[in-house]
Parts: sequence; structure tokens; C-alpha cells
Amino acid sequence: MNVTFEMIANDPALYLFALQGDMAHFQQMTRETFRRSIFLDDRIVRAGGQGFSVPFNEIRAADWPEPANRPVQFIFHVAQCGSTLLARALDLPGRSLVLREPAALRRLGVEAGQDGKVDGQMLDFTLAMLGKRWDAAAPVVVKANVPVNAIVRDIRGRLPGASALCLYFPLAGYVAAVMRTPGHEQWVESIFAEMHFARSPWAAQAAPRSTAQRAACLWFAQIKGFDALTAADSAARTLNADVFFDHPAETITQTARLFGIALSRVEADDIVAGELFATYSKNPALDYDAEVRAARALVARRSLAAEIAEAEAWARAARDRHGLSEALDSPLFGDRVPLLG
Repeated sequence: MNVTFEMIANDPALYLFALQGDMAHFQQMTRETFRRSIFLDDRIVRAGGQGFSVPFNEIRAADWPEPANRPVQFIFHVAQCGSTLLARALDLPGRSLVLREPAALRRLGVEAGQDGKVDGQMLDFTLAMLGKRWDAAAPVVVKANVPVNAIVRDIRGRLPGASALCLYFPLAGYVAAVMRTPGHEQWVESIFAEMHFARSPWAAQAAPRSTAQRAACLWFAQIKGFDALTAADSAARTLNADVFFDHPAETITQTARLFGIALSRVEADDIVAGELFATYSKNPALDYDAEVRAARALVARRSLAAEIAEAEAWARAARDRHGLSEALDSPLFGDRVPLLG
């Protein structure tokens, strides 16, 4: 495939799919394949045509657009809190472009979590690539994933004025969500190890000894980051996932307004009444609605009562050592919600 740097810099169909080794891998996409790609990792829905790769050394030597010149807005989240559902509700061809969990950005977050360093040049490049769009007036929103929370401040510093939403659960709801099955518990252990959380300042004085305590450490680190972000960034808002699930149409309307996406309340009501909210957002082949979600959450909270108590004890001790706000500021709408208890 005969591709120039100018094409890479400006053509949204040439998507930065992954950063692997010392190569940047690109995949050809269409607006429709972006919509159909629930996630932009190995589950990506590719368009036709060959992909191609560019060595990092060539990327570092070239001039690329500044991220601030094509701003990207973000949904940051703590996992298992409705971010995929919200992101898909906001993905409206012609009015927005929502990129869900770009693999290239995740790698930069993982690297920062492992060695505490951010490759600023590659982050600039990645954000510039994510900011490409077919319609200049249609906002680009990136739904990140957990490792990206390690570089939130670095991202926000490159995107002055762009909006961000921090979606979270208070600790009890978080533990119920991320430990509800053995597979979810395995995810807690995996991400804790991958991001080297055992070396984090939050764990230095009290190493988590169980999956519940490691879940508490993950939550604590991410909430501390969201707390710092909203204190320093007037364009950032917070949202308790329970508020989203209890008021989905209002949440969609308010989030669209935050990101500058044209969407009426009537349209938001139609989205909530439609197929998206009647199926599992990560796998539309499965039936899944508000009643199923609420019932599952109740069962998880009851069956994990001991683990929730253990996690709360660890988090309270961490709060005593490092400090933690009683509730996150700057809610998208509604009241501030206690984080513990």
C-alpha cells in the first residue's frame, strides 16, 4: 500500500491500530466499521484492504499535527461501570465519532504504570491520530480503559479545554462489579500485576493480601486520580455509575451536552427504549436490560458482603495514610455521592 505521511496525518480511514515493539500498525477503516467495532483492540471490525506498519524512528523524525489542534474528549472509567453502554449510546454517525478502548493508547498507559514514565512523543502522535475525523464539526470521544488512567494528567495537559467524564462506582459497587465471577476476579489479579500496582505509593505501606484488597487498591488509585483531575481541570466532570443506570436518558443527554454532541432528550429516550439497552453492550447477542443488571448487582453485593467489608477496611486505612475526599466533586448532574460506606 502506497501511503504518505500526509495521508497518515489526515485520513481518518488510516487508523492507528496498535503500538507493538518499535512499530506502529495501521488498519484501514470506514465510519461504519468504527461504529460496529465495540472495542478497538483484537475485536476490531476491519474494513477491506491491507494494513501497514511504520517504524517508531520514522514517526519520531516526522512532523505531526499538535493534539490540541484536533482535540479529543475522553470517558475515563474504573471498569465494569457502564462505560461501553454510554459510549455506544453517544456514537452517532454524522454527529460524533466514539472510539472505544484504542489499543495504542492502552499500551502507553501500561508502560507508564510499569516504569512510571510516559513516552511523550508517542503520546502526542497517538492523540493526533485519534483526533482525525471525517466531519470537522463532529466531536471525537475516546472511551479509554483502565491502564489509560495512569496517564490521565499527561493526556489532559495536551488537550486544554477539551471535556472529560470520569465514570466510577463507590467502592462497594466497584467490588461487586469486578469480583462477581471467577473471570472478573482473574481480571483484578491480571490488571493489578500488569500495571505493577504492588509498587504504587498506595500499596507501599500496606501490601494488598487478597483479591478484595487488590480490588480496593485498584479503586483507590483510580479514584485518587479522578479526584486530582477534577480539582485541577474545570472541563472534567464525574459520574457515579449508579446515577447512570438509574437515569440513563438524562445521563446520555447531559454527557452529549458536555461533549458538544447534538442530541435531544427525545432522542436519548428513544436510545434507552431501543435495542442497545435491551442487550449486553459488550455482546449484543445476549439479552440484558435494566432489570437483569439490577438483579445481578444485588446478588453480587449479597454474595460478596465479606469481600466488600474487607475492601472497605483496606481503603479506609489507605485514606487515613494518603487522604481521600468524602465524595468526588464536579458531578455531571445530581448530588455528590459518598465514596466509602
